[in-house]
Amino acid sequence: MNNLQQVCVEENIKIAEAIKKLDEAGKKILLVTKDMKLTGIITDGDVRRWVLRKGSFEEKVCNLMHRNPKVVGPGETQKAKRMMLELQIEAVPVIDENNIPLDIIFLRDIIEPSQQEYGQIDIPVVIMAGGKGTRLYPYTNILPKPLIPIGTDTILERIIESFRKNGNEEFWLVLNYKKNLIKAYLDEKDKPYRIHYKEEENYYGTCGGISLLEDEISDTFFVSNCDVLLDIDYAKLLDFHCTNQNEITVVTSLKHIQIPYGVVELGKEGEIEQLSEKPMLNYNVNTGIYVVEASVIKDIPRHQVFHMTDLMNKLLKEKRKIGAYPITDHCWQDMGELKEMYKMSDAFRNQESLV
Repeated sequence: MNNLQQVCVEENIKIAEAIKKLDEAGKKILLVTKDMKLTGIITDGDVRRWVLRKGSFEEKVCNLMHRNPKVVGPGETQKAKRMMLELQIEAVPVIDENNIPLDIIFLRDIIEPSQQEYGQIDIPVVIMAGGKGTRLYPYTNILPKPLIPIGTDTILERIIESFRKNGNEEFWLVLNYKKNLIKAYLDEKDKPYRIHYKEEENYYGTCGGISLLEDEISDTFFVSNCDVLLDIDYAKLLDFHCTNQNEITVVTSLKHIQIPYGVVELGKEGEIEQLSEKPMLNYNVNTGIYVVEASVIKDIPRHQVFHMTDLMNKLLKEKRKIGAYPITDHCWQDMGELKEMYKMSDAFRNQESLV
């Protein structure tokens, strides 16, 4: 039985509060209720569409929720399974005859991971693996960041596997720092995927090394930093990118920042106009995962430091199209700093101890 308290919200709360609870629960779904009865659901996709419409986080959650969701009754697990597989949804609420939620059935709990359906897309994945990982010292004095273990596997292997579930089989590594260690480690492994290397003469930033692939990649491709993991369906990301005809699509994450003080807003003459007690701020943060058109590679200068922000600013000045694909915070894990690395490693160790 799932803990419904974790995933139930009243329809009169603010959207900001609902998104925070969605992240805390980590289930990718919230049940919206009124007088204990189910009135709607909220999913990651609903939040993404709301963000892209520039909807206010101060509005009531009833303006965001999806009304008339698919539901099943008690004992209808097989019906729920067929429904989820047919409609490509991840969860179905269980309700009684009075429309009161009793439980949630999650697809991942009733099928094997290998049976879960992801769109199959075999496009190249470029992993930027050349940085020194200075924020992870002293670990990176010994190991390059891509080889740091997260649970029983390296972060690099976990990134590769996160793309392989969608059928991606071709990976390009842009290498610099301790490149021979990375190549020696991977070359000794029996790999069911293709891996290629491009070596920078010097470190060229978060984007400069992609210029080395101008003669290798001729179509759309993914770019990933070497310290992030996303729990998303990359086929849906690619479809979004193509549908919107972006040259670059940036995966962004909603970050909630609590100001630990009362905030005073002043008018033109210094008078107090408004007081807010410990307000919550919401920002879209770059996760370090992108979909990129091959035509963009020629915009990256060769053999010099050039960051992804430099590339995107260049395109924006030329009025070229860059899009955002917002996800909720619980779908993003980042080990760019020691605290986050420990958190990610603990999460995977806990998962693996249950297997």
